[in-house]
Amino acid sequence: MEIKIATENEIKYCYKMMHQIREDLSEKALQKMISDQIKNGYQLAYVLHEQQVICVAGFTIGQKLSIGKHLYIDDFVTDKSLTSTDAGKALLNFIKIYAKQQDCKSIHLDSSVDRYDAHKFYLSQDLHIVSHHFSIDL
Repeated sequence: MEIKIATENEIKYCYKMMHQIREDLSEKALQKMISDQIKNGYQLAYVLHEQQVICVAGFTIGQKLSIGKHLYIDDFVTDKSLTSTDAGKALLNFIKIYAKQQDCKSIHLDSSVDRYDAHKFYLSQDLHIVSHHFSIDL
């Protein structure tokens, strides 16, 4: 397995994985949105195994008064048919190392309440449930 941070030209290789959790976005729309987000610091890391992208994570580095400098994972998906490959664990470890190299004090993410398998994975990787996230559609 190889883990890389995608260049703008490599975003297209990650579409199949991202589409598993962003089903409403076409390939063109997803590439445009990610390209726009990259201009604001978004990065897309991916795991390549046997010439296939099998896991991706999109993240940003930010700073807030409440938590200091941190890495926030916006998107994290492993190929549904390959969840036992440890690709998710390898990618999360890569992100932990990257966050430390960037002097981040913590890693954060939100996960939809119905993603039980994802919650089980995050908890097994020493992430903790520390808050409720509230939102309102406008």
